[in-house]
Amino acid sequence: MYEVIKDWGNVVLRAAVILIILFFLFWPVKLEGSSMDPTLNDGDIVCMSRFSVQMGWYEKGDIVVFQYHDDKGKEKTVLKRVIAIEGDHVRLLTDGSVEVNGEVLEEDYVDGPTNGLVDMVIPSNTVFVLGDNRDLSFDSRHMGVISCNDLTGKVILRWFPLREMRTY
Repeated sequence: MYEVIKDWGNVVLRAAVILIILFFLFWPVKLEGSSMDPTLNDGDIVCMSRFSVQMGWYEKGDIVVFQYHDDKGKEKTVLKRVIAIEGDHVRLLTDGSVEVNGEVLEEDYVDGPTNGLVDMVIPSNTVFVLGDNRDLSFDSRHMGVISCNDLTGKVILRWFPLREMRTY
């Protein structure tokens, strides 16, 4: 009887370790909407790393996941690209480009011009995020900067559709 309990204990312990690893390192998230086109598409499934944002291991250009409450109070899971971090000076230029700290970003992943009126220094413990589909994206141009404490993960892998699997 003791051997059976010991075996079951080992199985439960291994399952718990696997779940913890998945929860912190490879948690799946399904993208809804087209704000990240052409990089990520509606219905794509990505894996995010909670551990990366908890450790502060994200930088400009990374795609992050956070929760946003819309004007009706409904919580949505949102994926956007980090454009600037605390202390950076961001300006949206009239030609549709983005300038960070005096340098125009080379954004070959963007679809459409970046319209809007932004000229700000990013406050402490926040990030400025934009979607890659700039015409359709609801991002920091509308919702403001995002607290680093609200980031839930960093996208590390698109695993579905399988033919478009890649790491980030």
